[in-house]
Amino acid sequence: MAVSNTLLNDSSTTSGQATTVAANGQSQLGSSDMFMTLLMAQIKNQDPLDPADPSQFVNQLVQMNQMQTSLDMLSELKSNALLLRELQGLGLGNQVGSTVLVQTDTVQLDGSPVSGRLTLSGAESQVTLQLTGADGKPHLIPLGSQPAGEVAFSIKPADYGLAAGSYTLSVTTASKATPTLELAAVVQGVRLPVQGGEPTLTLSGLGDVPASSVSRLLGNTSSSAS
Repeated sequence: MAVSNTLLNDSSTTSGQATTVAANGQSQLGSSDMFMTLLMAQIKNQDPLDPADPSQFVNQLVQMNQMQTSLDMLSELKSNALLLRELQGLGLGNQVGSTVLVQTDTVQLDGSPVSGRLTLSGAESQVTLQLTGADGKPHLIPLGSQPAGEVAFSIKPADYGLAAGSYTLSVTTASKATPTLELAAVVQGVRLPVQGGEPTLTLSGLGDVPASSVSRLLGNTSSSAS
């Protein structure tokens, strides 16, 4: 489509006007208003001997509206994400000092008792908790026969000769099933991400874990799982 110099001049002038605040205090033209202004100038100054297909103008308008809608939705999502982050921070901040259950396979022993629970899909004739230290040596703690459902446990590291340090945990059963393992810990602090993401909780004996790892809030109770 041929466009005359008049169009270029008009477009330049219009663009400048669209980005300048008027002396009477009117707000700047938005991107949609600017597009419509330029589109009308384009239609007005098109070559009569080589007119543009009207569908091209419609397609341009549709694309502009779609882009503006996407930008508005993105802005709204960002605002909602920031609000959700603040609400999470307030909610989790209230849990400092409370006991929670966390799905994890690591623990930092310091001589204090370790409490948690297992969730068995069926009755088991023999359940064994295994802790493996940095030296790779496994320490087996038999829990005996257990019924189906939630099984609470509490162990004292000194009773099994477990020195202070980091250990990985696993559970073995007679049926070879793998039950869910959760450990109880006290929330010592909450850290909110600076650039998005989920909050991180600092837990006694477990260190920093993502908030999504918490499976149950037990409130201000003792460190033993119920």
